[in-house]
Amino acid sequence: MPEYLKTALQVLGGLALFIFGLERLSSSLQKLASNKLKAVINIISKNPWAGVLAGVGITAIIQSSSATSVMSVGFVNAGLMTLRQAIGIIMGANLGTTVTAQIISLKVSMITFPLIIAGFLTFFIGKRRVIKNTGIAIIGIGILFLGMNIMTDAFVPLKDSDTFKNLLLTFGKNPFLGLLIGVVTTSIVQSSSATIGLLIAMASQGLIGIEAAIPILIGDNIGTCVTAMFASIGTTITAKRAAFSHLMFNIFGTIIFFILIYVFRLQNLIISISGDSVPRQIANMHTMFNFITLIILLPMIGFFEKVITKIFPGKDVVVNKNALYLEKRLISTPTIAMDQAKKEFIRVIGIAHYMLNLSMQRLESKDAELDRKVLDREAAVDSITEDIVRYLTKVSQNAMGFRLSNALTNLFHIAYDIERTGDHAESILYLGKIKEESRMRFSKAASDELAEACLKTNEIFDTLISGMTENNINKIALIEKLEAELDLIVKKIRSNHLQRLQKGQCMPLSGVVFSDVIMHLERIGDLLFGISRNLINIEQKN
Repeated sequence: MPEYLKTALQVLGGLALFIFGLERLSSSLQKLASNKLKAVINIISKNPWAGVLAGVGITAIIQSSSATSVMSVGFVNAGLMTLRQAIGIIMGANLGTTVTAQIISLKVSMITFPLIIAGFLTFFIGKRRVIKNTGIAIIGIGILFLGMNIMTDAFVPLKDSDTFKNLLLTFGKNPFLGLLIGVVTTSIVQSSSATIGLLIAMASQGLIGIEAAIPILIGDNIGTCVTAMFASIGTTITAKRAAFSHLMFNIFGTIIFFILIYVFRLQNLIISISGDSVPRQIANMHTMFNFITLIILLPMIGFFEKVITKIFPGKDVVVNKNALYLEKRLISTPTIAMDQAKKEFIRVIGIAHYMLNLSMQRLESKDAELDRKVLDREAAVDSITEDIVRYLTKVSQNAMGFRLSNALTNLFHIAYDIERTGDHAESILYLGKIKEESRMRFSKAASDELAEACLKTNEIFDTLISGMTENNINKIALIEKLEAELDLIVKKIRSNHLQRLQKGQCMPLSGVVFSDVIMHLERIGDLLFGISRNLINIEQKN
């Protein structure tokens, strides 16, 4: 096989693994939404500098700003991080990649296979869903790094190529051509550290001076953005914005630094600090580029966010998976804290309601985009109810009377019932996928009956949300009657379904799926009724 074809196949194979690893990572993060991760993200959201420091720290450990940027894209894609938080981390990543040669030796290739092995063992041995999702997340990171390594290794011969070194020297004499070669080289090698290392190695042999190296190392910072841009393929709009922010940040930095270097002669200061050692001059110039760019552009995070949103207009299907109303300062005031929890309940019940309607659409549609929408919301329901339970647990540590203790118990029950409601809606989604994959069809009578049962379930949802929003206990009490009506509808549907089976009007396999959907709708009605009873109990004891 020709060498160029082998290289092309290796690059494409690495890219495929890279994107697949990112997709697995993002998908599992939607399920996990780990408490510690969300706590870190909440800290980051309070101060842009916290995000920058996180980016510096992460990149200092793995020495790959590309990997840090990719991780940020994955977090944004999973709905665990906002665009503004990601921009701060990406800014910090640029600075983190400039640390000492000792830390540069800690390459991600060293942990790629241990990550894949650890992830496989976690997934294979684990029995609980959260453990298996953790395993998938670890495997996803490992596969992502494996893809990066394969792409990088495909171009290893370039580092020892005399032709390649001659190109660096030729283009380095012209600032704009040097910038171009820096962009292209780092885009190919997928590592700005590798290209900077090559420059330092050449400088150590006296092959290149600081004047020729400057435009190349500046171009490296633009070229390293290609990895995150690749990572954003097939992700949400916000994830694409996060990836593009990395490119935009470094382009702005390049413009600023070109002015400082070629107008204000900043390199003279760098040379005076670094002494006669050209390798030290290159290393310091690289650090100075990223540090000055960070200092100047950090206050402009809001501007970046607005510009990028204009460039990538649209609205994501990703739902905020963090609680919005649970104020920690109110924990010491149980009555007010529990009212805040009720506000969060209204929000998460609304998410579960929308999930149900999306899942019911999937029964009659082949639109795979519905799958992502449902699973995104299911992850939000799990994550938010987890936040609520943790919040109420802290509230329970206060001294409180019998009435408040009972009310708190009722709120815990509501949280658990909401989470189970989301699980039933998710189960309907999977039944829809089974129906499509097995090419099943429902009769018109069966479809009409499903629509009738879903309509009544929606009425229960609407009444509950409306009653909670208006704090109208009489409206909430109506759910008992509506749930009884749903039970009668389900009973009638099951009787009709049995008759169709006996007459051969319904296929047995599709009949099983149909029966399961009806069962899940009935269970959702039961859970919503249970929520209404707990709300009534709270009000009656007041």
